[in-house]
Amino acid sequence: MSIAGAPIVMPKLGLTMAEGTVAEWLVAAGQSVTQGQTIFVVETDKISHEIEAAQSGEIGALLVAAGETVPVGTAVATWSRPEAMAGPGGGTAPAATEAPASAAIELLRNAAQTGPATARRIATPLARRLAAAACIDLSAVAPSGEKGRIKARDVQAAIGARLHAPAALEAPRAPGVPVSATRLRIAERLVRSTTEIPHFYVSAPAEISRMESLRAELNGDAGRIRLSVTHFLVAAIGRALAARRHLNAVWRDGTQVMLDDVAVGVAVETDNGVRMPVIGAADHRALDDLAAGIHGAAERARAGRLRPADMAPAAISLSNVGMFGVSQLLPIIDPEQSFIIGAGRAEALFRPGKDGAPVARREITLTLAGDHRLVDGAAGAALLRAVADLIEAPLQLLRPPQAA
Repeated sequence: MSIAGAPIVMPKLGLTMAEGTVAEWLVAAGQSVTQGQTIFVVETDKISHEIEAAQSGEIGALLVAAGETVPVGTAVATWSRPEAMAGPGGGTAPAATEAPASAAIELLRNAAQTGPATARRIATPLARRLAAAACIDLSAVAPSGEKGRIKARDVQAAIGARLHAPAALEAPRAPGVPVSATRLRIAERLVRSTTEIPHFYVSAPAEISRMESLRAELNGDAGRIRLSVTHFLVAAIGRALAARRHLNAVWRDGTQVMLDDVAVGVAVETDNGVRMPVIGAADHRALDDLAAGIHGAAERARAGRLRPADMAPAAISLSNVGMFGVSQLLPIIDPEQSFIIGAGRAEALFRPGKDGAPVARREITLTLAGDHRLVDGAAGAALLRAVADLIEAPLQLLRPPQAA
C-alpha cells in the first residue's frame, strides 16, 4: 500500500542505464493525477521516455528540477495523497498516517540534493565527471543550482575561465555556445569509448551491383516498403554475426558477457545528435519486416520518443554515411557494445578480372571497428568479410537463415 511521502524515483530504462535527466515536468507539486497520466519525461543519451503515474493521487514535492541529472533510483518527487490512502468515505487517511509526510518529504529532498553527509560540494553526477575529467576542483566552482548545487554548465564555465585566464593580451573571442544535456552526455560517452576501448579497424570493399539490381526489382513491387542499402546491410550484419555466435558478446567489468538476441544498432541523425536504436532479431527477420522495424525506430529517434525496447543490448551497430557522399567512415564503438561498421557511398571503378582485363564494379567500403579486449583483428576481419560476402550475394538474404 502506498503511503504519503512515498518517493517517485528515477526509473531504470535499460540494462546499462545508470542515470537520467528529468527533461520536463508535466505536473506541479500539489497537482492531482490519474493512473497512467504522464508526469515527467526522462532523457538519457539514447532515449527520451514519458514516465506515467503508477497510481492515482496527488503529487507532493518535486525534488529534482527540470534539466538535472540524477542516478537511477534517486527520488525525483513524492506522493502527497495517493488514492490508495483514501478511507471508506473517500476522505484522506487518518492524520496519524499523514503526519510524517512533511518530514519524509524533507528527508527525501535532502537525500536527492546532497546524498550522504560528506564534506564535498553538492553537484550533479555529470558535473562531477566533467570536473574530474578536466581536473577542476569543485570547491572553486560557482554553483547556479538550487541550494548551492553545482551543475554541468557551472563546470563548463570554470573550464572556460581556466582556458581563457591568460587571454588578457589576446584578441577578444566569441562567447561559447551552450550545449544541451543530451549533447554533453553523448560527448561523455564518446570520450569514454575512445579512452576505455582499445579500438582496431579493418576495411573491405563490397561489390553491390547484384544488390542494387535486387533492390530495384523488389522496390518495383507497389504497396511494399521501399528497401534501402541500410536495410540490406543490417540483414547481412545480423546473418554474419549469427554464424559467429561467440562474437555476439560485450565486455563488462573484465568479463565477456554473451548476448542471446542477435541485435543490430542503427545510427540515426537527429536534431539532438546521433541516436542508436537497436533492431532485435536481425538475424532471421524477413527484409520487409526488418525494414519496417528500422523505419519505425528511426522515426521514434527523430521524434525523441525511443522506447526501452529500442535500447536493448546489442554487440554491433551500423553507421551508414553513404547518403552524405562520404567514401569511408572510421566509426567509434558505442561504449556498451563491441563492434560498429561504417559504410560509405557507392563508387564506380575498374578492377582486374580473372583474366587480368579491367572489370567495371560498383563498390562500397565497409570499415569495422572492434573492441580488442574481446576479439583480435583476424576474427574482426572474418566478420567483416562475411558481411561483404552477403552483400555481394544478396539472394541469400531472402532465404531463411541456416541453423548455427
